[in-house]
Amino acid sequence: MTRVANYVVAYEPTDRGAETIELGVALARLTHAELRLCLVLHRSTAVPAKVGASNSDFDALLEEQGGVWLAAAVTLVPTDLVATSHVLWAHSTSEGLIAAALEFNSDRIVVGAARGGILNRFTIGSVANSLLHASPVPVALAPRGYRAPDAVTRITCAIGTRPGWEALLDSMIELSKDIPVDLRFVTLVEADAARGRPAHEKNVNLSSDKAAKADGTAHLTEVLEYFKKRSSAEGTVVTEVASGPSVEAAVEGLEWRPGEIAFVGSSRLAGPSTIFLGITAHRMLHALPVPLVVVPNSPTTRV
Repeated sequence: MTRVANYVVAYEPTDRGAETIELGVALARLTHAELRLCLVLHRSTAVPAKVGASNSDFDALLEEQGGVWLAAAVTLVPTDLVATSHVLWAHSTSEGLIAAALEFNSDRIVVGAARGGILNRFTIGSVANSLLHASPVPVALAPRGYRAPDAVTRITCAIGTRPGWEALLDSMIELSKDIPVDLRFVTLVEADAARGRPAHEKNVNLSSDKAAKADGTAHLTEVLEYFKKRSSAEGTVVTEVASGPSVEAAVEGLEWRPGEIAFVGSSRLAGPSTIFLGITAHRMLHALPVPLVVVPNSPTTRV
């Protein structure tokens, strides 16, 4: 029997919770997955005086209210998708989500951006930050204001040049199997030439930038060869070197489709089969206008 993928969706009764469901819907339609809508509650250590009940009574009331919130959340999922709801108890939200992903044998955890960021941009809250440094499965981040497109039309992978980039490629090979979605492999080049250097240094900087772009192009040729030898992807596959005076500028200089999702691998600091958001990926988030999925560094990780 073929295994059906499923994603843990971190729900809360706020705009962020709705945006997280939107991303879950977009990913589920892309990969024919089911959604596990999870609301994590924290057991009370002290009951508010005005409640006039014991801790256990208060927890029971909270769980009942959680069920009401989740019932409303399920109505946000289109009827062509399978979604189940789950009230969880944990010491922290990130701990509860990781436990749920392990219990459900989930392929991904989906979370939203914190409030305070501008529309279609990321502000990493405490829950997302914890997951981005400890989750055993990929974490998908929905930017503020995200709404699911009719279909995901392209996936962009930011491919670094350091050892370990094959792990992200392996995840893309698995994800794109028999799915008609376009793929774009991008290497980001942080140029030095535009940083106000003295005039006598500019030619040196320009040469350095040109060499960096050439190295990026050569690396992407290797990436494309690796991917095409192993992939059965049905969509168009392209490569692109994005350069700018900063990582953020390089990201902003790229063309982004409304129905696009970006993927990035974990830092080399990540432990086996866990994720760790690296410095470059963190800087990408400041400029990225589309959802981002961070993949563990294990080449066997499901996506």
